[in-house]
Amino acid sequence: MKNILYLTTLLVISAIFTSCKEIIAEDITNRTPELIVPTISDTVMSNPVQFKWEAMDGATKYHLQVVSPSFSTISDYVIDTIIYTTNFSFPLDSNEFELKLTALNGGYTSKTLGPIHFWVGISPSSSTGTITLLSPSEDAYINESFDGTFTWQGFMSASSYEYSLRKGSSFATGSIQHTQNGITASSYVIPNTVELTEGLYYWGVKGYTQFGETYFKTSTFQVDLTDPTTPSLLYPTSMDFPSSGLINFTWNNGTDVGVIQSPIQSIIEVSVDPGFSSILKTDTLIGSSQGYTLSPGTYYWRVINMDLAGNSSAYSIVHQFFAN
Repeated sequence: MKNILYLTTLLVISAIFTSCKEIIAEDITNRTPELIVPTISDTVMSNPVQFKWEAMDGATKYHLQVVSPSFSTISDYVIDTIIYTTNFSFPLDSNEFELKLTALNGGYTSKTLGPIHFWVGISPSSSTGTITLLSPSEDAYINESFDGTFTWQGFMSASSYEYSLRKGSSFATGSIQHTQNGITASSYVIPNTVELTEGLYYWGVKGYTQFGETYFKTSTFQVDLTDPTTPSLLYPTSMDFPSSGLINFTWNNGTDVGVIQSPIQSIIEVSVDPGFSSILKTDTLIGSSQGYTLSPGTYYWRVINMDLAGNSSAYSIVHQFFAN
């Protein structure tokens, strides 16, 4: 009886061990997918474009990414999808593209193939339309006053749009901050719960029609939440007596300590009264000096800094001087 029990126990342990071996994912980290089509620098003359690759032992799915014109200068983020077979078709406009392909399983990620450069020489027979991103404009700087509204120009045949917001160095690799699909208007306001901290952001929109979907049209903007440094006045100094005529005003703008350093503009004001109700000279400029021709008299001057994101420093202290 003990022998039968011992044998039964061994069989159960063996079955459990075999079952565990079957669910342990195979290590594919040192392998690279093998692409069949399109080939390197190929010009594809059929649409939808066919993507095919060799099956990798141990892989259960594949991550396909396609951009235009290249991953180093992304204009359109075309495909970012997980595929459970070894082929995929998608309509692409006649243009220049690059692709990357990565194999995956339950525990491992393979090396990434690509970028593979190719061209598409023929447009799809049923065009899905074009999206133009409007605001925020390309490479815009914004601050906390941004109301979260994104707008674009859609197309007539679109039934809905999908919006995606990502933070990082590219739309392809950026961390997803927010997504929304089923949008029927050509604008979208992100929820207040989406916190825009300082950094570079990519946003994209794609459309859905009865023929399929477009690829993501993408754009960038930068969030700058840091106020510029308050300028310190250098010349004329307080209670100075410069000669009348051309006087060269100089100041120090300090150093921007923010993550995003949007360009800073200085606003100089020269007044005949300490309250600056009668401003005689004023200019907005990039730099730290400005010349004015002044007649003999008593004057007051100050400078304030503003960056292109809309952040502002405090006014500098006011210097009074006497042109003689």
